Parts: sequence; C-alpha cells; structure tokens
Amino acid sequence: NNTSSFFLMITGHVESAHHAASASPNDQLYCRYSFSYGPDWEVVHGVSLGLSQIARQGLILGGSNENSSIPNNNAIVWNFPIEISFQSTSPHGWPRLAISVYGFDFLGRDVIRGYSSLLIPLTPGRHVKWAKTYRPISGSKCQQFVNWLLGTQPEYYDSKTVTRGEGRSVTRVVSDDGMMVKVVLTVTRKNFSSFGYTTTSSSQL
Repeated sequence: NNTSSFFLMITGHVESAHHAASASPNDQLYCRYSFSYGPDWEVVHGVSLGLSQIARQGLILGGSNENSSIPNNNAIVWNFPIEISFQSTSPHGWPRLAISVYGFDFLGRDVIRGYSSLLIPLTPGRHVKWAKTYRPISGSKCQQFVNWLLGTQPEYYDSKTVTRGEGRSVTRVVSDDGMMVKVVLTVTRKNFSSFGYTTTSSSQL
C-alpha cells in the first residue's frame, strides 16, 4: 500500500436549484462547478470542473424527503455528475466546491444568476448540502440599470473567488431571489489514519 499520501474520493452530483416562490416558470438555467484546493493537493482521477446542460423550471412531486426546511417546488433539475479523487500529505487547503449559476436575460444573453461555495465534508459517507447563492452588483442604481440594459452584469473574473476570503470585503453582493443549490456528495477517505487523522462521525461534529 502507498502510504506516502492520503486520498480523498468524491462522487455525487449538483442536483438542482430551488427558487423563491416568486420565480418565473420560464427560467432556464445552467451551472458550472470547479474545485479550489491548496498547493499540497493533487487531482489523481476525474475532472476538477464541469458545465451542465440548460434546464427549465419544473415541479418536483412529493414531499420534502431530505430536508423539510427546503421546498421542493420551483426546482430546476440538472443532476450533473461529480467524480474526482485527490491525494495530499496535508489537510491544509481542504477542497472546496465553487458553483456558478447562469441564466438568460430578455435578449437571450448569458448573465450570472448566482455564486456559491461549500466545503467538501470532512467525514466519509453521503452528504446532502444546500448552498445559498449571491451575486456581485454595481455600487450605484444608475450603473445597475446600465448593466441590465447592456446585459453586462458584474461577475467574478475567477469563479473560484467565492471559495477564498481575499478581496471579498470590498465586493458588494446581493441575494435577492432566494435561490439555493442542492448538492449531493459521497465522500470516501483512504490512508488518513496512517497520518494520524481520525474519523469523527457527523453526529459528533
């Protein structure tokens, strides 16, 4: 067995986006994901970024089966798969998932609808995560109107900015449509005990 590194395997999918009740039923959205991780981490299998198909808003029938605080209506479903494996010698820079959601304006131009990020769970097993989205806005109402008219909404040059703290304090953001993204992940770990790291159950965190 190779014990010079420990391994973190992640599978799952970006399942869906859930709007506030006032969202338009004609919304069409797609998402992009990417992983941000420290210099000691290396991808040994899979891909660290992906772009989903375009999906239209629909209604998920049935009750809320995994988190009763999140409504199942007004859902835009992607079920976009994630599969990636990392190796590292240090937990510093533990991977984070950056999510960008895009839609279309009244002229069919691509515009950012929201960013979000989440830390990959530390414990093995299946995890269901809800990530609230937000987006940057211009500093004045006049500039916001010009952005809307020209289809040039402010967006981050690097979508992984949402996974880092640097420069975030000078960015003005808004979360005005209540969109949340549902992500389902299964985490598997190998050789962690060889480096002195123990597993704590999710109920003890």
